[in-house]
Amino acid sequence: MSHAMHLDVIDTLAVFEACERNWDAVYAADPDAHYFLSWGWLRQLLGEGGHNWCVLAVKAAPSDGDYVAFFPLRRRVRYSHSARRFCSEIQMAGSIAWADYTGFICHPAHEAAIAVFGAHLRQMGWRRLTLKNFRASEKRLHALVSALSGPAFHQDDRPRIGKTDNTNLLVCPYVELPDDFEHYLQSKLSANARQKVRRFLRKVDQSDTLRFTLASAETYTRDIEILISFWHRKWGERKGARADELARRYRSILHLAWSGGTLFLPVLWHGTRPLGALGSFVDRQKQSLLFFVAGRDESCNVPPPGLVLHAHSIRWAIDNGLRCYDFLRGDEGYKYAFGATDRQIRYIVIDTRDHAQTHDPSDPQSLDAIVRHATRHHESGRLDVAECGYRQVLAAAPDHPAALRYYGRLLIQSDRYAEADPIFARLAHATPDG
Repeated sequence: MSHAMHLDVIDTLAVFEACERNWDAVYAADPDAHYFLSWGWLRQLLGEGGHNWCVLAVKAAPSDGDYVAFFPLRRRVRYSHSARRFCSEIQMAGSIAWADYTGFICHPAHEAAIAVFGAHLRQMGWRRLTLKNFRASEKRLHALVSALSGPAFHQDDRPRIGKTDNTNLLVCPYVELPDDFEHYLQSKLSANARQKVRRFLRKVDQSDTLRFTLASAETYTRDIEILISFWHRKWGERKGARADELARRYRSILHLAWSGGTLFLPVLWHGTRPLGALGSFVDRQKQSLLFFVAGRDESCNVPPPGLVLHAHSIRWAIDNGLRCYDFLRGDEGYKYAFGATDRQIRYIVIDTRDHAQTHDPSDPQSLDAIVRHATRHHESGRLDVAECGYRQVLAAAPDHPAALRYYGRLLIQSDRYAEADPIFARLAHATPDG
């Protein structure tokens, strides 16, 4: 009964950390929970700093000590050319680090909390809510988005198809794992795939020169660099100017997983020469191994590094009591050779039709973000956009020092000295110590 429920907004790391035991209990109870909503993974992301995040946390009753549902969010700002203003956008917190799945966790006995999330989201003051890579049951998704429907909102259920290879990025193949590897081979693979996996794994297992290693405290930095180097060699030209930044992000995410104790990174070697590597995440609570990124020597086909590394990973997962091998986003054909079936996720964008300024960013972190965006436009010569940003911040926070300083400089740069004088006077008053 949602009317009796109570919602808190958690927006400090100390309070988030204090919820660890409670979060883990809800996570364990929720059949829809996944690695990218685990407390440990989110603690790694939110602890980085520099991100404007919050967690909606619902109690079954105001007097209860524990929460029954958590919804991690990220607030961002973007410039709307049509509105000529910076607007507030709410995204999923997992977007900080390319989470393949996003969503919320909720104790199954208290799913009325989902409508409470929706009701609170309506009041948060935003122009756009982006549910990207959103994983939830149809029942739960309906409970959330129905609270965000009506004439004030426009919902857009978007596809995500890769431009170069036509991959559907909202299809997520996964394999349910049996108790032993032989049973897996017999029950999940075709006769041809079974023969290939057996032959190539045997080739590695019985070889004097071929071997698998697993990233350890001594080798994880080297192994991550091996993987990233292979990835960059394959994708660098296709990704163009973005390649270095993408590689940096992959590296950062893999290091975060190592720091959180969840990185599984096997490397295939021929002597001292690496042939390929896989970066995956281990979720012991949900008994899953989630494949995230791969890199291999494109000149090596015997044994095929991708095939043997995935087979080796599945064998390791079964031997370690895991029940799911998750290929994450993308319906690439090779995944189905390992016996995968599909899971669907969603990409829903909800825009408000009400462009009232009450939906403008107003919290301190968002105002600081507008100033950062405005200064970038300022530096690139887009003085009109920069001025919009500075004026918008000063309308919400008249003594914002950075907005006053940069707006004053813009006015001087534009030879608007008479307008600049009172701005610098306000700056002097706002910062008496300089």
